[in-house]
Amino acid sequence: MRNPIVLFSVLMAIPICPTATESQSLSVGGSVGFVAGAVWFEADESNEWWPKPGFRVGGVAAYEVSRILSLHAELAYVQKGWTEHNAGGGRRLTYLEVPVLLALRAPWTTAPELLAGPSVSFELGCSVTGVPDVGSVSCDDARVAWHREKTQVGMWFGLGLRRGGGRRRLDVQLLFNLGITDLNRETLPRGYSKLLALSLSVAYTIPLGGS
Repeated sequence: MRNPIVLFSVLMAIPICPTATESQSLSVGGSVGFVAGAVWFEADESNEWWPKPGFRVGGVAAYEVSRILSLHAELAYVQKGWTEHNAGGGRRLTYLEVPVLLALRAPWTTAPELLAGPSVSFELGCSVTGVPDVGSVSCDDARVAWHREKTQVGMWFGLGLRRGGGRRRLDVQLLFNLGITDLNRETLPRGYSKLLALSLSVAYTIPLGGS
């Protein structure tokens, strides 16, 4: 996982380290939203799952490259998970997530956006829910012992709507996250599991320094 972490360190430095003459192109703010989490079990036809609702809240930095192109970096507290309709119950995972998105938009005051970019997520907590005779316990409890990769890498794709002039702006974004990292740490003879999420969020940013 070292290479993805180095990559994200470099990407994060782009929007948050402008030169002195470009400092007014940087806007900062916050975001809040809802997440519908899920998981994809390849080659596991017997498993039926349903999304589990969660939320995300965090800080946002937006760097204006031009009138139609910008970079968005976010540091967010995110809940994801899913419910399984068979023995084993569902999962609730909590992450510190760092997406870095490229936004392409029309040069209007109110304009649609296309967004895409990578993200890295560091697990803060994990619980298994709905296990018969157990209830809700930590994923590390000996009775469930779910071994998993605690650092996840994914790709975000979606649409947005921006409202505002200059760099003071309100963004509404609908994004789909496709997990790249295999969620299960164990080497399995067949199949894999990928974490998925659909996020609807609202972000408000203002120019750094208030200009």
